[in-house]
Amino acid sequence: MRPDLRAYLLGDDGRRVFGPGPVDLLERVGELGSLRAAAIDMGMAYTKATRLVRDAERAFGFALTERTVGGSGGGGSQLTPAARELIERYRAFERASRRALSAAYETCFSGFGDVARLGCVVMASGEGSRFGGAPGEKLVAPLAGVPVLERTLAALPADVLDVVVVTRWDAVEALCARIGVRCVRARGPLKSDTMRAGLEALGHRAGCLFVTGDQPLLREASVRAMVAALVREPGAIVRLGWHGRAANPVLWPGDTLGALARLEGDAGGRVLLSGHAELTDRVRLVEAADEWELSDVDTPEDLARLEGALAEREESR
Repeated sequence: MRPDLRAYLLGDDGRRVFGPGPVDLLERVGELGSLRAAAIDMGMAYTKATRLVRDAERAFGFALTERTVGGSGGGGSQLTPAARELIERYRAFERASRRALSAAYETCFSGFGDVARLGCVVMASGEGSRFGGAPGEKLVAPLAGVPVLERTLAALPADVLDVVVVTRWDAVEALCARIGVRCVRARGPLKSDTMRAGLEALGHRAGCLFVTGDQPLLREASVRAMVAALVREPGAIVRLGWHGRAANPVLWPGDTLGALARLEGDAGGRVLLSGHAELTDRVRLVEAADEWELSDVDTPEDLARLEGALAEREESR
């Protein structure tokens, strides 16, 4: 299955004045040197070809063809400079429209039928030095008996997201192998290294959710709401928030993923938003169910607080 597009230009009265048929006809006039020959080549009546050209000329207000006389063929037609410019502009418009259509289709139908699901990169490469212990230990530390990372992964629905965990740690890799989640290694210690490795592993996607691995109280319902927000508005940058405060995770649309993959340093995606009004204007917030969804684990004290919040959450069910 694939999308299709016919790009037409309409007059003020709503009638078609230019589109795939007229542009093909003009291109063949340019190649064959004759409107009649172009019509025959397309299997079109000469009277229809003449009408298409004349209707377009009236709509644009300039001539598209001009007669040539003499020569071995006894004369014919050639394109005017204005017609050649019109063809060039229309073809550029058509290409841009098709790219936009393809991106919208891949986003709106992601995970539907044979269309690829959105990607999801779980950032699990940080050393967690404030937590103590071996590097990355906080990600496998138990939270009410379940590792922090495993709880985070449980919020990422497999029917709408293709998930890849990016890490530098053996313990994280072992956890992913145990629960059947794809895991790849980052080539360096920086956030940009982690993001790039995840995007490379996922390949072409209509969008990608970036989640920190130590966000264990994230809810599946919130993730689904973020995906729904992107489907409703392809091109939006969707962030989870609480009372208007934007936080992680962030769902980036496909047209931003190339820039994310080219980032350097340890700042992550917020570099793209900083000072780029055209991107910040595209940010949409999805309200979390509670503020604990936005919390991550930096210290053992954070882990204890989240365990208490989890107990309260389960008691209130």
